[in-house]
Parts: sequence; C-alpha cells; structure tokens
Amino acid sequence: MKENLLSEIKGSENAPVIILFGGNPFRRDEVVRLLASLGDISVYGTLGEEEGMAKIEALGRKVDLILIGGRYSEAQRDRIKKWVKENLHGVEVTQPGFDYPYSNAAIYADVKVKLNL
Repeated sequence: MKENLLSEIKGSENAPVIILFGGNPFRRDEVVRLLASLGDISVYGTLGEEEGMAKIEALGRKVDLILIGGRYSEAQRDRIKKWVKENLHGVEVTQPGFDYPYSNAAIYADVKVKLNL
C-alpha cells in the first residue's frame, strides 16, 4: 500500500510550486492529492525538515509557497520560516493548525488565496 502513495505532482513549467513539509507518508499523500485538485500546480511532499530544505535547494529555490504540516515543533517552524524569509523573498508560509484550523477545506482555501488561484 505504501508504494502507491503520492509524494509529489509536477505541473507545467510555469505552475506554482509548493514544498510540503510533512511528517506522515499517508497524510502527505492526502494533502498532495488535495492540492492537485487546484489544477496546474507542482507539489513536492517531504517527510522532514532536512529533506524539505534539500528539495528547495534541488529546485534552485524556485518555490512559490511553503506548507508546514502539523507535526513540526515550534523550533522547527521558526527555523524554516527564518530561512524562507532570508532566502526566498516574497515566498509565503502556510501553517495549518497554527495559522488556521487544521482541515482539508482550510488548507485548500488558504493555499488558493496565497497563490492567487
């Protein structure tokens, strides 16, 4: 079952790019599928802070939105947000369960607004 889980979707070359800092492969799959329903979008789901940061670098820092999942500690969130602010100017961070209620509908709505979709 685990081999059928999505960790990423790739949109067109001009599609907005989201890095998902997740902590659970099953929930990552759910969120990637949820965000895929937004249309032409690329979502790269990772399962840890280090993996997420490495993915940002691998993409040449071409990122439009960072989504930090519910399992991250305050210290991890602070490190990620600080790095994004210093290195990815203009890129927003969305934090379900911290900035707004942790629900699929709220995640979908916030991402849609932040990416102007």
